[in-house]
Amino acid sequence: MCLIRFVTDVFGSPFVFVVGVTTRPDENSQEMAAFDRYYTDVHLAEVLRFNSGFGPAARFEVTEPDLQVPRWLAAYGVENEQAARDFVARERPTYSPGPPAWKRAEPVWRMLWRTTAVSGQLTAPPTRLSLIGMSPPPDADAAALTAFDTYYSETHLPEIVSGFGYDRGTRLELWHEFRHPDPGCPRFCAVYEGTGARTDPPAPLTPGPPAWDKRDVRWRVKYQPLSEE
Repeated sequence: MCLIRFVTDVFGSPFVFVVGVTTRPDENSQEMAAFDRYYTDVHLAEVLRFNSGFGPAARFEVTEPDLQVPRWLAAYGVENEQAARDFVARERPTYSPGPPAWKRAEPVWRMLWRTTAVSGQLTAPPTRLSLIGMSPPPDADAAALTAFDTYYSETHLPEIVSGFGYDRGTRLELWHEFRHPDPGCPRFCAVYEGTGARTDPPAPLTPGPPAWDKRDVRWRVKYQPLSEE
C-alpha cells in the first residue's frame, strides 16, 4: 500500500466528508497497485485542490471484510459550514481519469458529517479506527432525543474511549447524504481512534435511556489507516 502523504487528523475537523468504495474481488495485484497509486497520489490531492476549505485527508481499509460496508474509505476534513455549503452547491469538477480498477470500483458511501461532540485527545496518527452508525428510534419525541444525545455525548462516548483503549471518540451527525444504500444513511456516526491495542472495560457500561435501548445500529465496522509496505 502507499503511504498517505497528508496529515491524518481528519476527524478533528468541524465537518468531515466520507467516501467509501469497494473494488472488485477479482482485481489482480497489479491492478490494485495502480488503484492505490491513483487514489492516494492523484485523486485525494485533486479533491483537496478543487474544493475550497478541504483538508486534511486520509485513506483507510476495512479490517474485517463485510459486504454491507465499503472496503476502502477516504475521509476529508472540512474547515467550516460555509465550505460544506459550497461543496454541496458546487458543480462537480472533472477529476483525472483513473486506472481500470478505479473505473470498475463500486461507489457505496458519500456522506458529509458535522462534528457534535469529542471525548479524549489524539496526539499521534491512529493505528485503528472504529465507526458505528446508528439512528434513534423513529418514535422518539424531543425529550427522548435530548436524553439520547446527552447520554451518548456525556456518558457513552467517554466510556468507550477509556474502556476500550481509544485515544479519542468523535460524534458526528449527518449533514448531507449524497449516497448510501437503502434504507439510507444513519443519523449519527461515532468514530473511535486508537494508537494502541484494544482493551476491555473494567466494568459494564452505564445503561442508557429508553431511546438508546431502541436505537437502530446500521453498521459497526473497523478500519485501519493505509501505511507503507
